[in-house]
Amino acid sequence: MKSYLAQIEVLEKNTRIALTKRYPVLLLPVLEIKRLLRSIQYSFNYHVKIREEVFHQYNIIEHSSPLYRKFNKIELDEGKIRNINIAIERLHGIVIPPGGIFSFWQHVGRPTYKKGYKNGLVLSNGNLKEDVGGGLCQLSNLIAYMFACTECEFIERKHHSRDVFPDNNRTVPFASGATVFFNLIDLKIKNTYTFPVTLHLRTTETQLRGSISSTTKLGYTIKIEEADSLFIKSKKDTVYRCNTLQRVFYEKHTKMRIKETPLWTNVAQVMYDEKEIKVPMLFIDPLT
Repeated sequence: MKSYLAQIEVLEKNTRIALTKRYPVLLLPVLEIKRLLRSIQYSFNYHVKIREEVFHQYNIIEHSSPLYRKFNKIELDEGKIRNINIAIERLHGIVIPPGGIFSFWQHVGRPTYKKGYKNGLVLSNGNLKEDVGGGLCQLSNLIAYMFACTECEFIERKHHSRDVFPDNNRTVPFASGATVFFNLIDLKIKNTYTFPVTLHLRTTETQLRGSISSTTKLGYTIKIEEADSLFIKSKKDTVYRCNTLQRVFYEKHTKMRIKETPLWTNVAQVMYDEKEIKVPMLFIDPLT
């Protein structure tokens, strides 16, 4: 609770207006300079991965998500699916050796029309808009969730700072994925196991499907579970959704709970009408 309030206080005290907002003409050159610096980092090959055939694979985790969304235009969903399939060609079958670091953008590269990418929906500053490569966040969300169900370490991961839609048949805890934005917001994960792990991705007519496998059979499973889930209305009448996620280890055959370890604490501004919130809300006293 204290952690949530501290993060909300920081967010609401941050009234600084970025230089690129004052002078929008600077935005593109500033982004491109930052992207160039990131590309130079990738060239050092400290994210080296091996793409090879690995035998005796055992699934650690598998997961799926629907490709078509209730509120989307069909052409934007189709553009998103096209974008996801192009990215999958670069990601499916990647083997991450022990100590290796997976980088989403190092492998996917920059989405462009020339590469076949289409327009899809992207979330920018809490607003939905169309852009080339839109929809890749669904792929990064799936990958992040699956790796969260392993013991691998997240080197870089950012969740959306906005909660855009009310829950609608949600099957995983809120903010258990990761947003990406070429190449400034990346998803980087280190394989902390003593054996390699392989990333598998594919689409069906209606689903995005993925799994992570290893050469070693594990005697336990990991589930992501939510704790301390709250909606908080601040002194400025802004509503935030907050939760804490943890990895919970279960013995595979008995389903006995073994242990839990902390994962992420999330705070996101709610963008939809608070009437859509079906649980009690905590109010911060404006006089304190």
